[in-house]
Amino acid sequence: MSARRYGEAEVAREARRIFRKLATPGAHLAPCEGGYALFGSARARRHTLVIDPGLMGELQRRDWLKPRGTAPESWHLSAAGEGWYLRAQALTQPFAAQHQARVEKLIETGTGTRRVTVNEGESPLGWLRRRRLIDPAQFQAGERLRRDFTIAQLSPRLGIDLTAPIVLGRRGIRTESSLSEAVLEAKRRFRAAMAAAGPGLADTLFDVCCHLAGLE
Repeated sequence: MSARRYGEAEVAREARRIFRKLATPGAHLAPCEGGYALFGSARARRHTLVIDPGLMGELQRRDWLKPRGTAPESWHLSAAGEGWYLRAQALTQPFAAQHQARVEKLIETGTGTRRVTVNEGESPLGWLRRRRLIDPAQFQAGERLRRDFTIAQLSPRLGIDLTAPIVLGRRGIRTESSLSEAVLEAKRRFRAAMAAAGPGLADTLFDVCCHLAGLE
């Protein structure tokens, strides 16, 4: 049976729908029965949607997907695909897009996953990346630090004691054992990263990556 044919408008519409999910770090497409399944993260075991081979071929033909080098092979969003998606999103807000770089991301929190629209133009890390003052690996490291900071539920507090064994909840003091494993893991990763950075650099990372303080 031949693959279904797609018109340009339909490819664009479906690509926006798929790339909204595929833009998440770790998200990828893998072969499955009847087509290609989209997994929301590198460790996800359940897919969120399935696209047919015809549409997959259209996305590959435009170089919007890049092989991940896995066996069996899987694909993630390429630089060309990410660029197209950003331009497609900007069409809905052309004037704001002149000064912004809006992308949608999934943020893991202690209570689940939230989809948020991020204006990377307002992020010091995004500003540095667009001017090629930091490389993609450094940008992703800063984003991971901010994500762990958010998941660890550290942001509501002004003075943070990274060695404190307790946190305040709505019903009073809770020990760390009552927190979810995701929160505890994020706290451990955040503490390890700040300790590795050292006193001088840690302060800068905390201001720029976690509180998005201006580079001035």
